[in-house]
Amino acid sequence: MSETITSIQNPRIKNLVRLREGSHRKRQKRFLIEGFREIERAFQCGWPLETVYFCDDLFKQEGSFDLLHAVEENGIEIVRLSENAFAKAAYRQGPDGLLAVGIQRDWSLEELPLGNTPLLVILEGIEKPGNLGAIFRTANAAGADAMVITGEGTDPFNPNTIRASQGAFFQLPFCCTDNGSAFVFLEQRKIQPVLTSPSATRNLWEADLRQPTAIVLGAEDTGLSGEWMDNFSGYRLPMKGITDSLNVSSMAAVALFEATRQRLP
Repeated sequence: MSETITSIQNPRIKNLVRLREGSHRKRQKRFLIEGFREIERAFQCGWPLETVYFCDDLFKQEGSFDLLHAVEENGIEIVRLSENAFAKAAYRQGPDGLLAVGIQRDWSLEELPLGNTPLLVILEGIEKPGNLGAIFRTANAAGADAMVITGEGTDPFNPNTIRASQGAFFQLPFCCTDNGSAFVFLEQRKIQPVLTSPSATRNLWEADLRQPTAIVLGAEDTGLSGEWMDNFSGYRLPMKGITDSLNVSSMAAVALFEATRQRLP
């Protein structure tokens, strides 16, 4: 372990701050993981970590030192920061003294590990990192095989996506691609796309989600594009009151757990 970094002008600290920005993450193929729970789950899931930075004066979890020892034994660099240096590098309020740099990776469509009756989530143009992270969390809890992200939405490696996923990001395989490639993939694998749209005429419960299925959800403000809506069937939820749509992460939860319900033995 190297000596403690105390200066907020240290190049490493400056780079940790830069990694909050998508352009720097994309160029470096690196991203930030902050917090004991998130780093522990990344490590447990075998996600490649480059460096773990820590400030033991800020530790809040009893297992923090054990986690540091485990990652160091696996050849991952650990670097101690002073409280001031850590406060500069951290992006959360009330940090718990652990911050890691992960190496970006995703799968190609062909590499996604699918079961015999796959359940996928396809997201087009999701803009809010918190929504994307929440859908990672829900999809993982519902037993989805993988996630496919299309369109000009948020960067999946945004720190707020990681945080909102509560660590599910590191276990659920995902890939980023374009709509055309997704269409071809679904056709080749004989996976039915089930589109969610408040303007659809059929209720979600009418869809047979026991067969290979991709739940397809669109951007928060505009929904799915014509590329999807003009080619595949849409389903809606019956709405009461003045509400005419749900938050995209809520819709994802309803659709995914309806698929889980239908697939119960």
